[in-house]
Amino acid sequence: MNNISLILLLSKKRLIPLIKNPIGILISMFQPLIFLVLFGQIFSTVFSATGLDNTNYVAYILPWILIMNALFGGIYLGMSTLDDMREGIFNRYLIAPKSNLVFITGDLIYIFIFQMIQCLLLIVIGFFMGFKLPTGIVHPIVFLITPALFSCVIGSISIGIAVLTKKHSTMITVMQFLFFPLIFLSSAFMPSDLLPKWINIISQINPVDWVVRASQSTFNDSLAIDYYLLIVLSLFMAVFFCKFTYDVQRK
Repeated sequence: MNNISLILLLSKKRLIPLIKNPIGILISMFQPLIFLVLFGQIFSTVFSATGLDNTNYVAYILPWILIMNALFGGIYLGMSTLDDMREGIFNRYLIAPKSNLVFITGDLIYIFIFQMIQCLLLIVIGFFMGFKLPTGIVHPIVFLITPALFSCVIGSISIGIAVLTKKHSTMITVMQFLFFPLIFLSSAFMPSDLLPKWINIISQINPVDWVVRASQSTFNDSLAIDYYLLIVLSLFMAVFFCKFTYDVQRK
């Protein structure tokens, strides 16, 4: 079996449970929906004080909701790797005469497709709350791809941490410790000019903020290419880290 066929087979293996039980997709969206409703109500008053209405805040926060959903989706991707370890499948990967990148890519294609499906569903819900997609052809596509791409970054790190820790609880603890604070140290909730100065400084090196700003730029005339380059660079580095953990296990 060639590499492309194997990658597609591995992705299909992850997607089959979702196809058989699509209600699982909706259940996994429960948290972002709660955030969308609650934060839409809580922070709308702050936006009103700055001269913006509630509809504008929904339009502002929905991209962040998609990114938060992608973050948690990526974090839990490592759980699948741990399941493979428990069932002995991971050991077969290690002795297979294939590059580790093949197995990693299969998981990343799965999480990319999964996040795209969830993004589309959340956007449909957002339409009923006043959200509108960016205009044009390229910008809406880039808007949808951005959270899914970010989920691949987090997913690569999650797989690597899972391979190193080999325990569900340890892996989740490490990932949440690393990434959850970054959500609140970004311009996800509020525009940067409304944030404390020290958070603005930290956000400059915060990958979550890069994704937030990149996603928000799709509503402008030109995309924030520099932030997209940082995201792509982060993806390459995350995949390299993940491959390194596989290589360590093979030795």
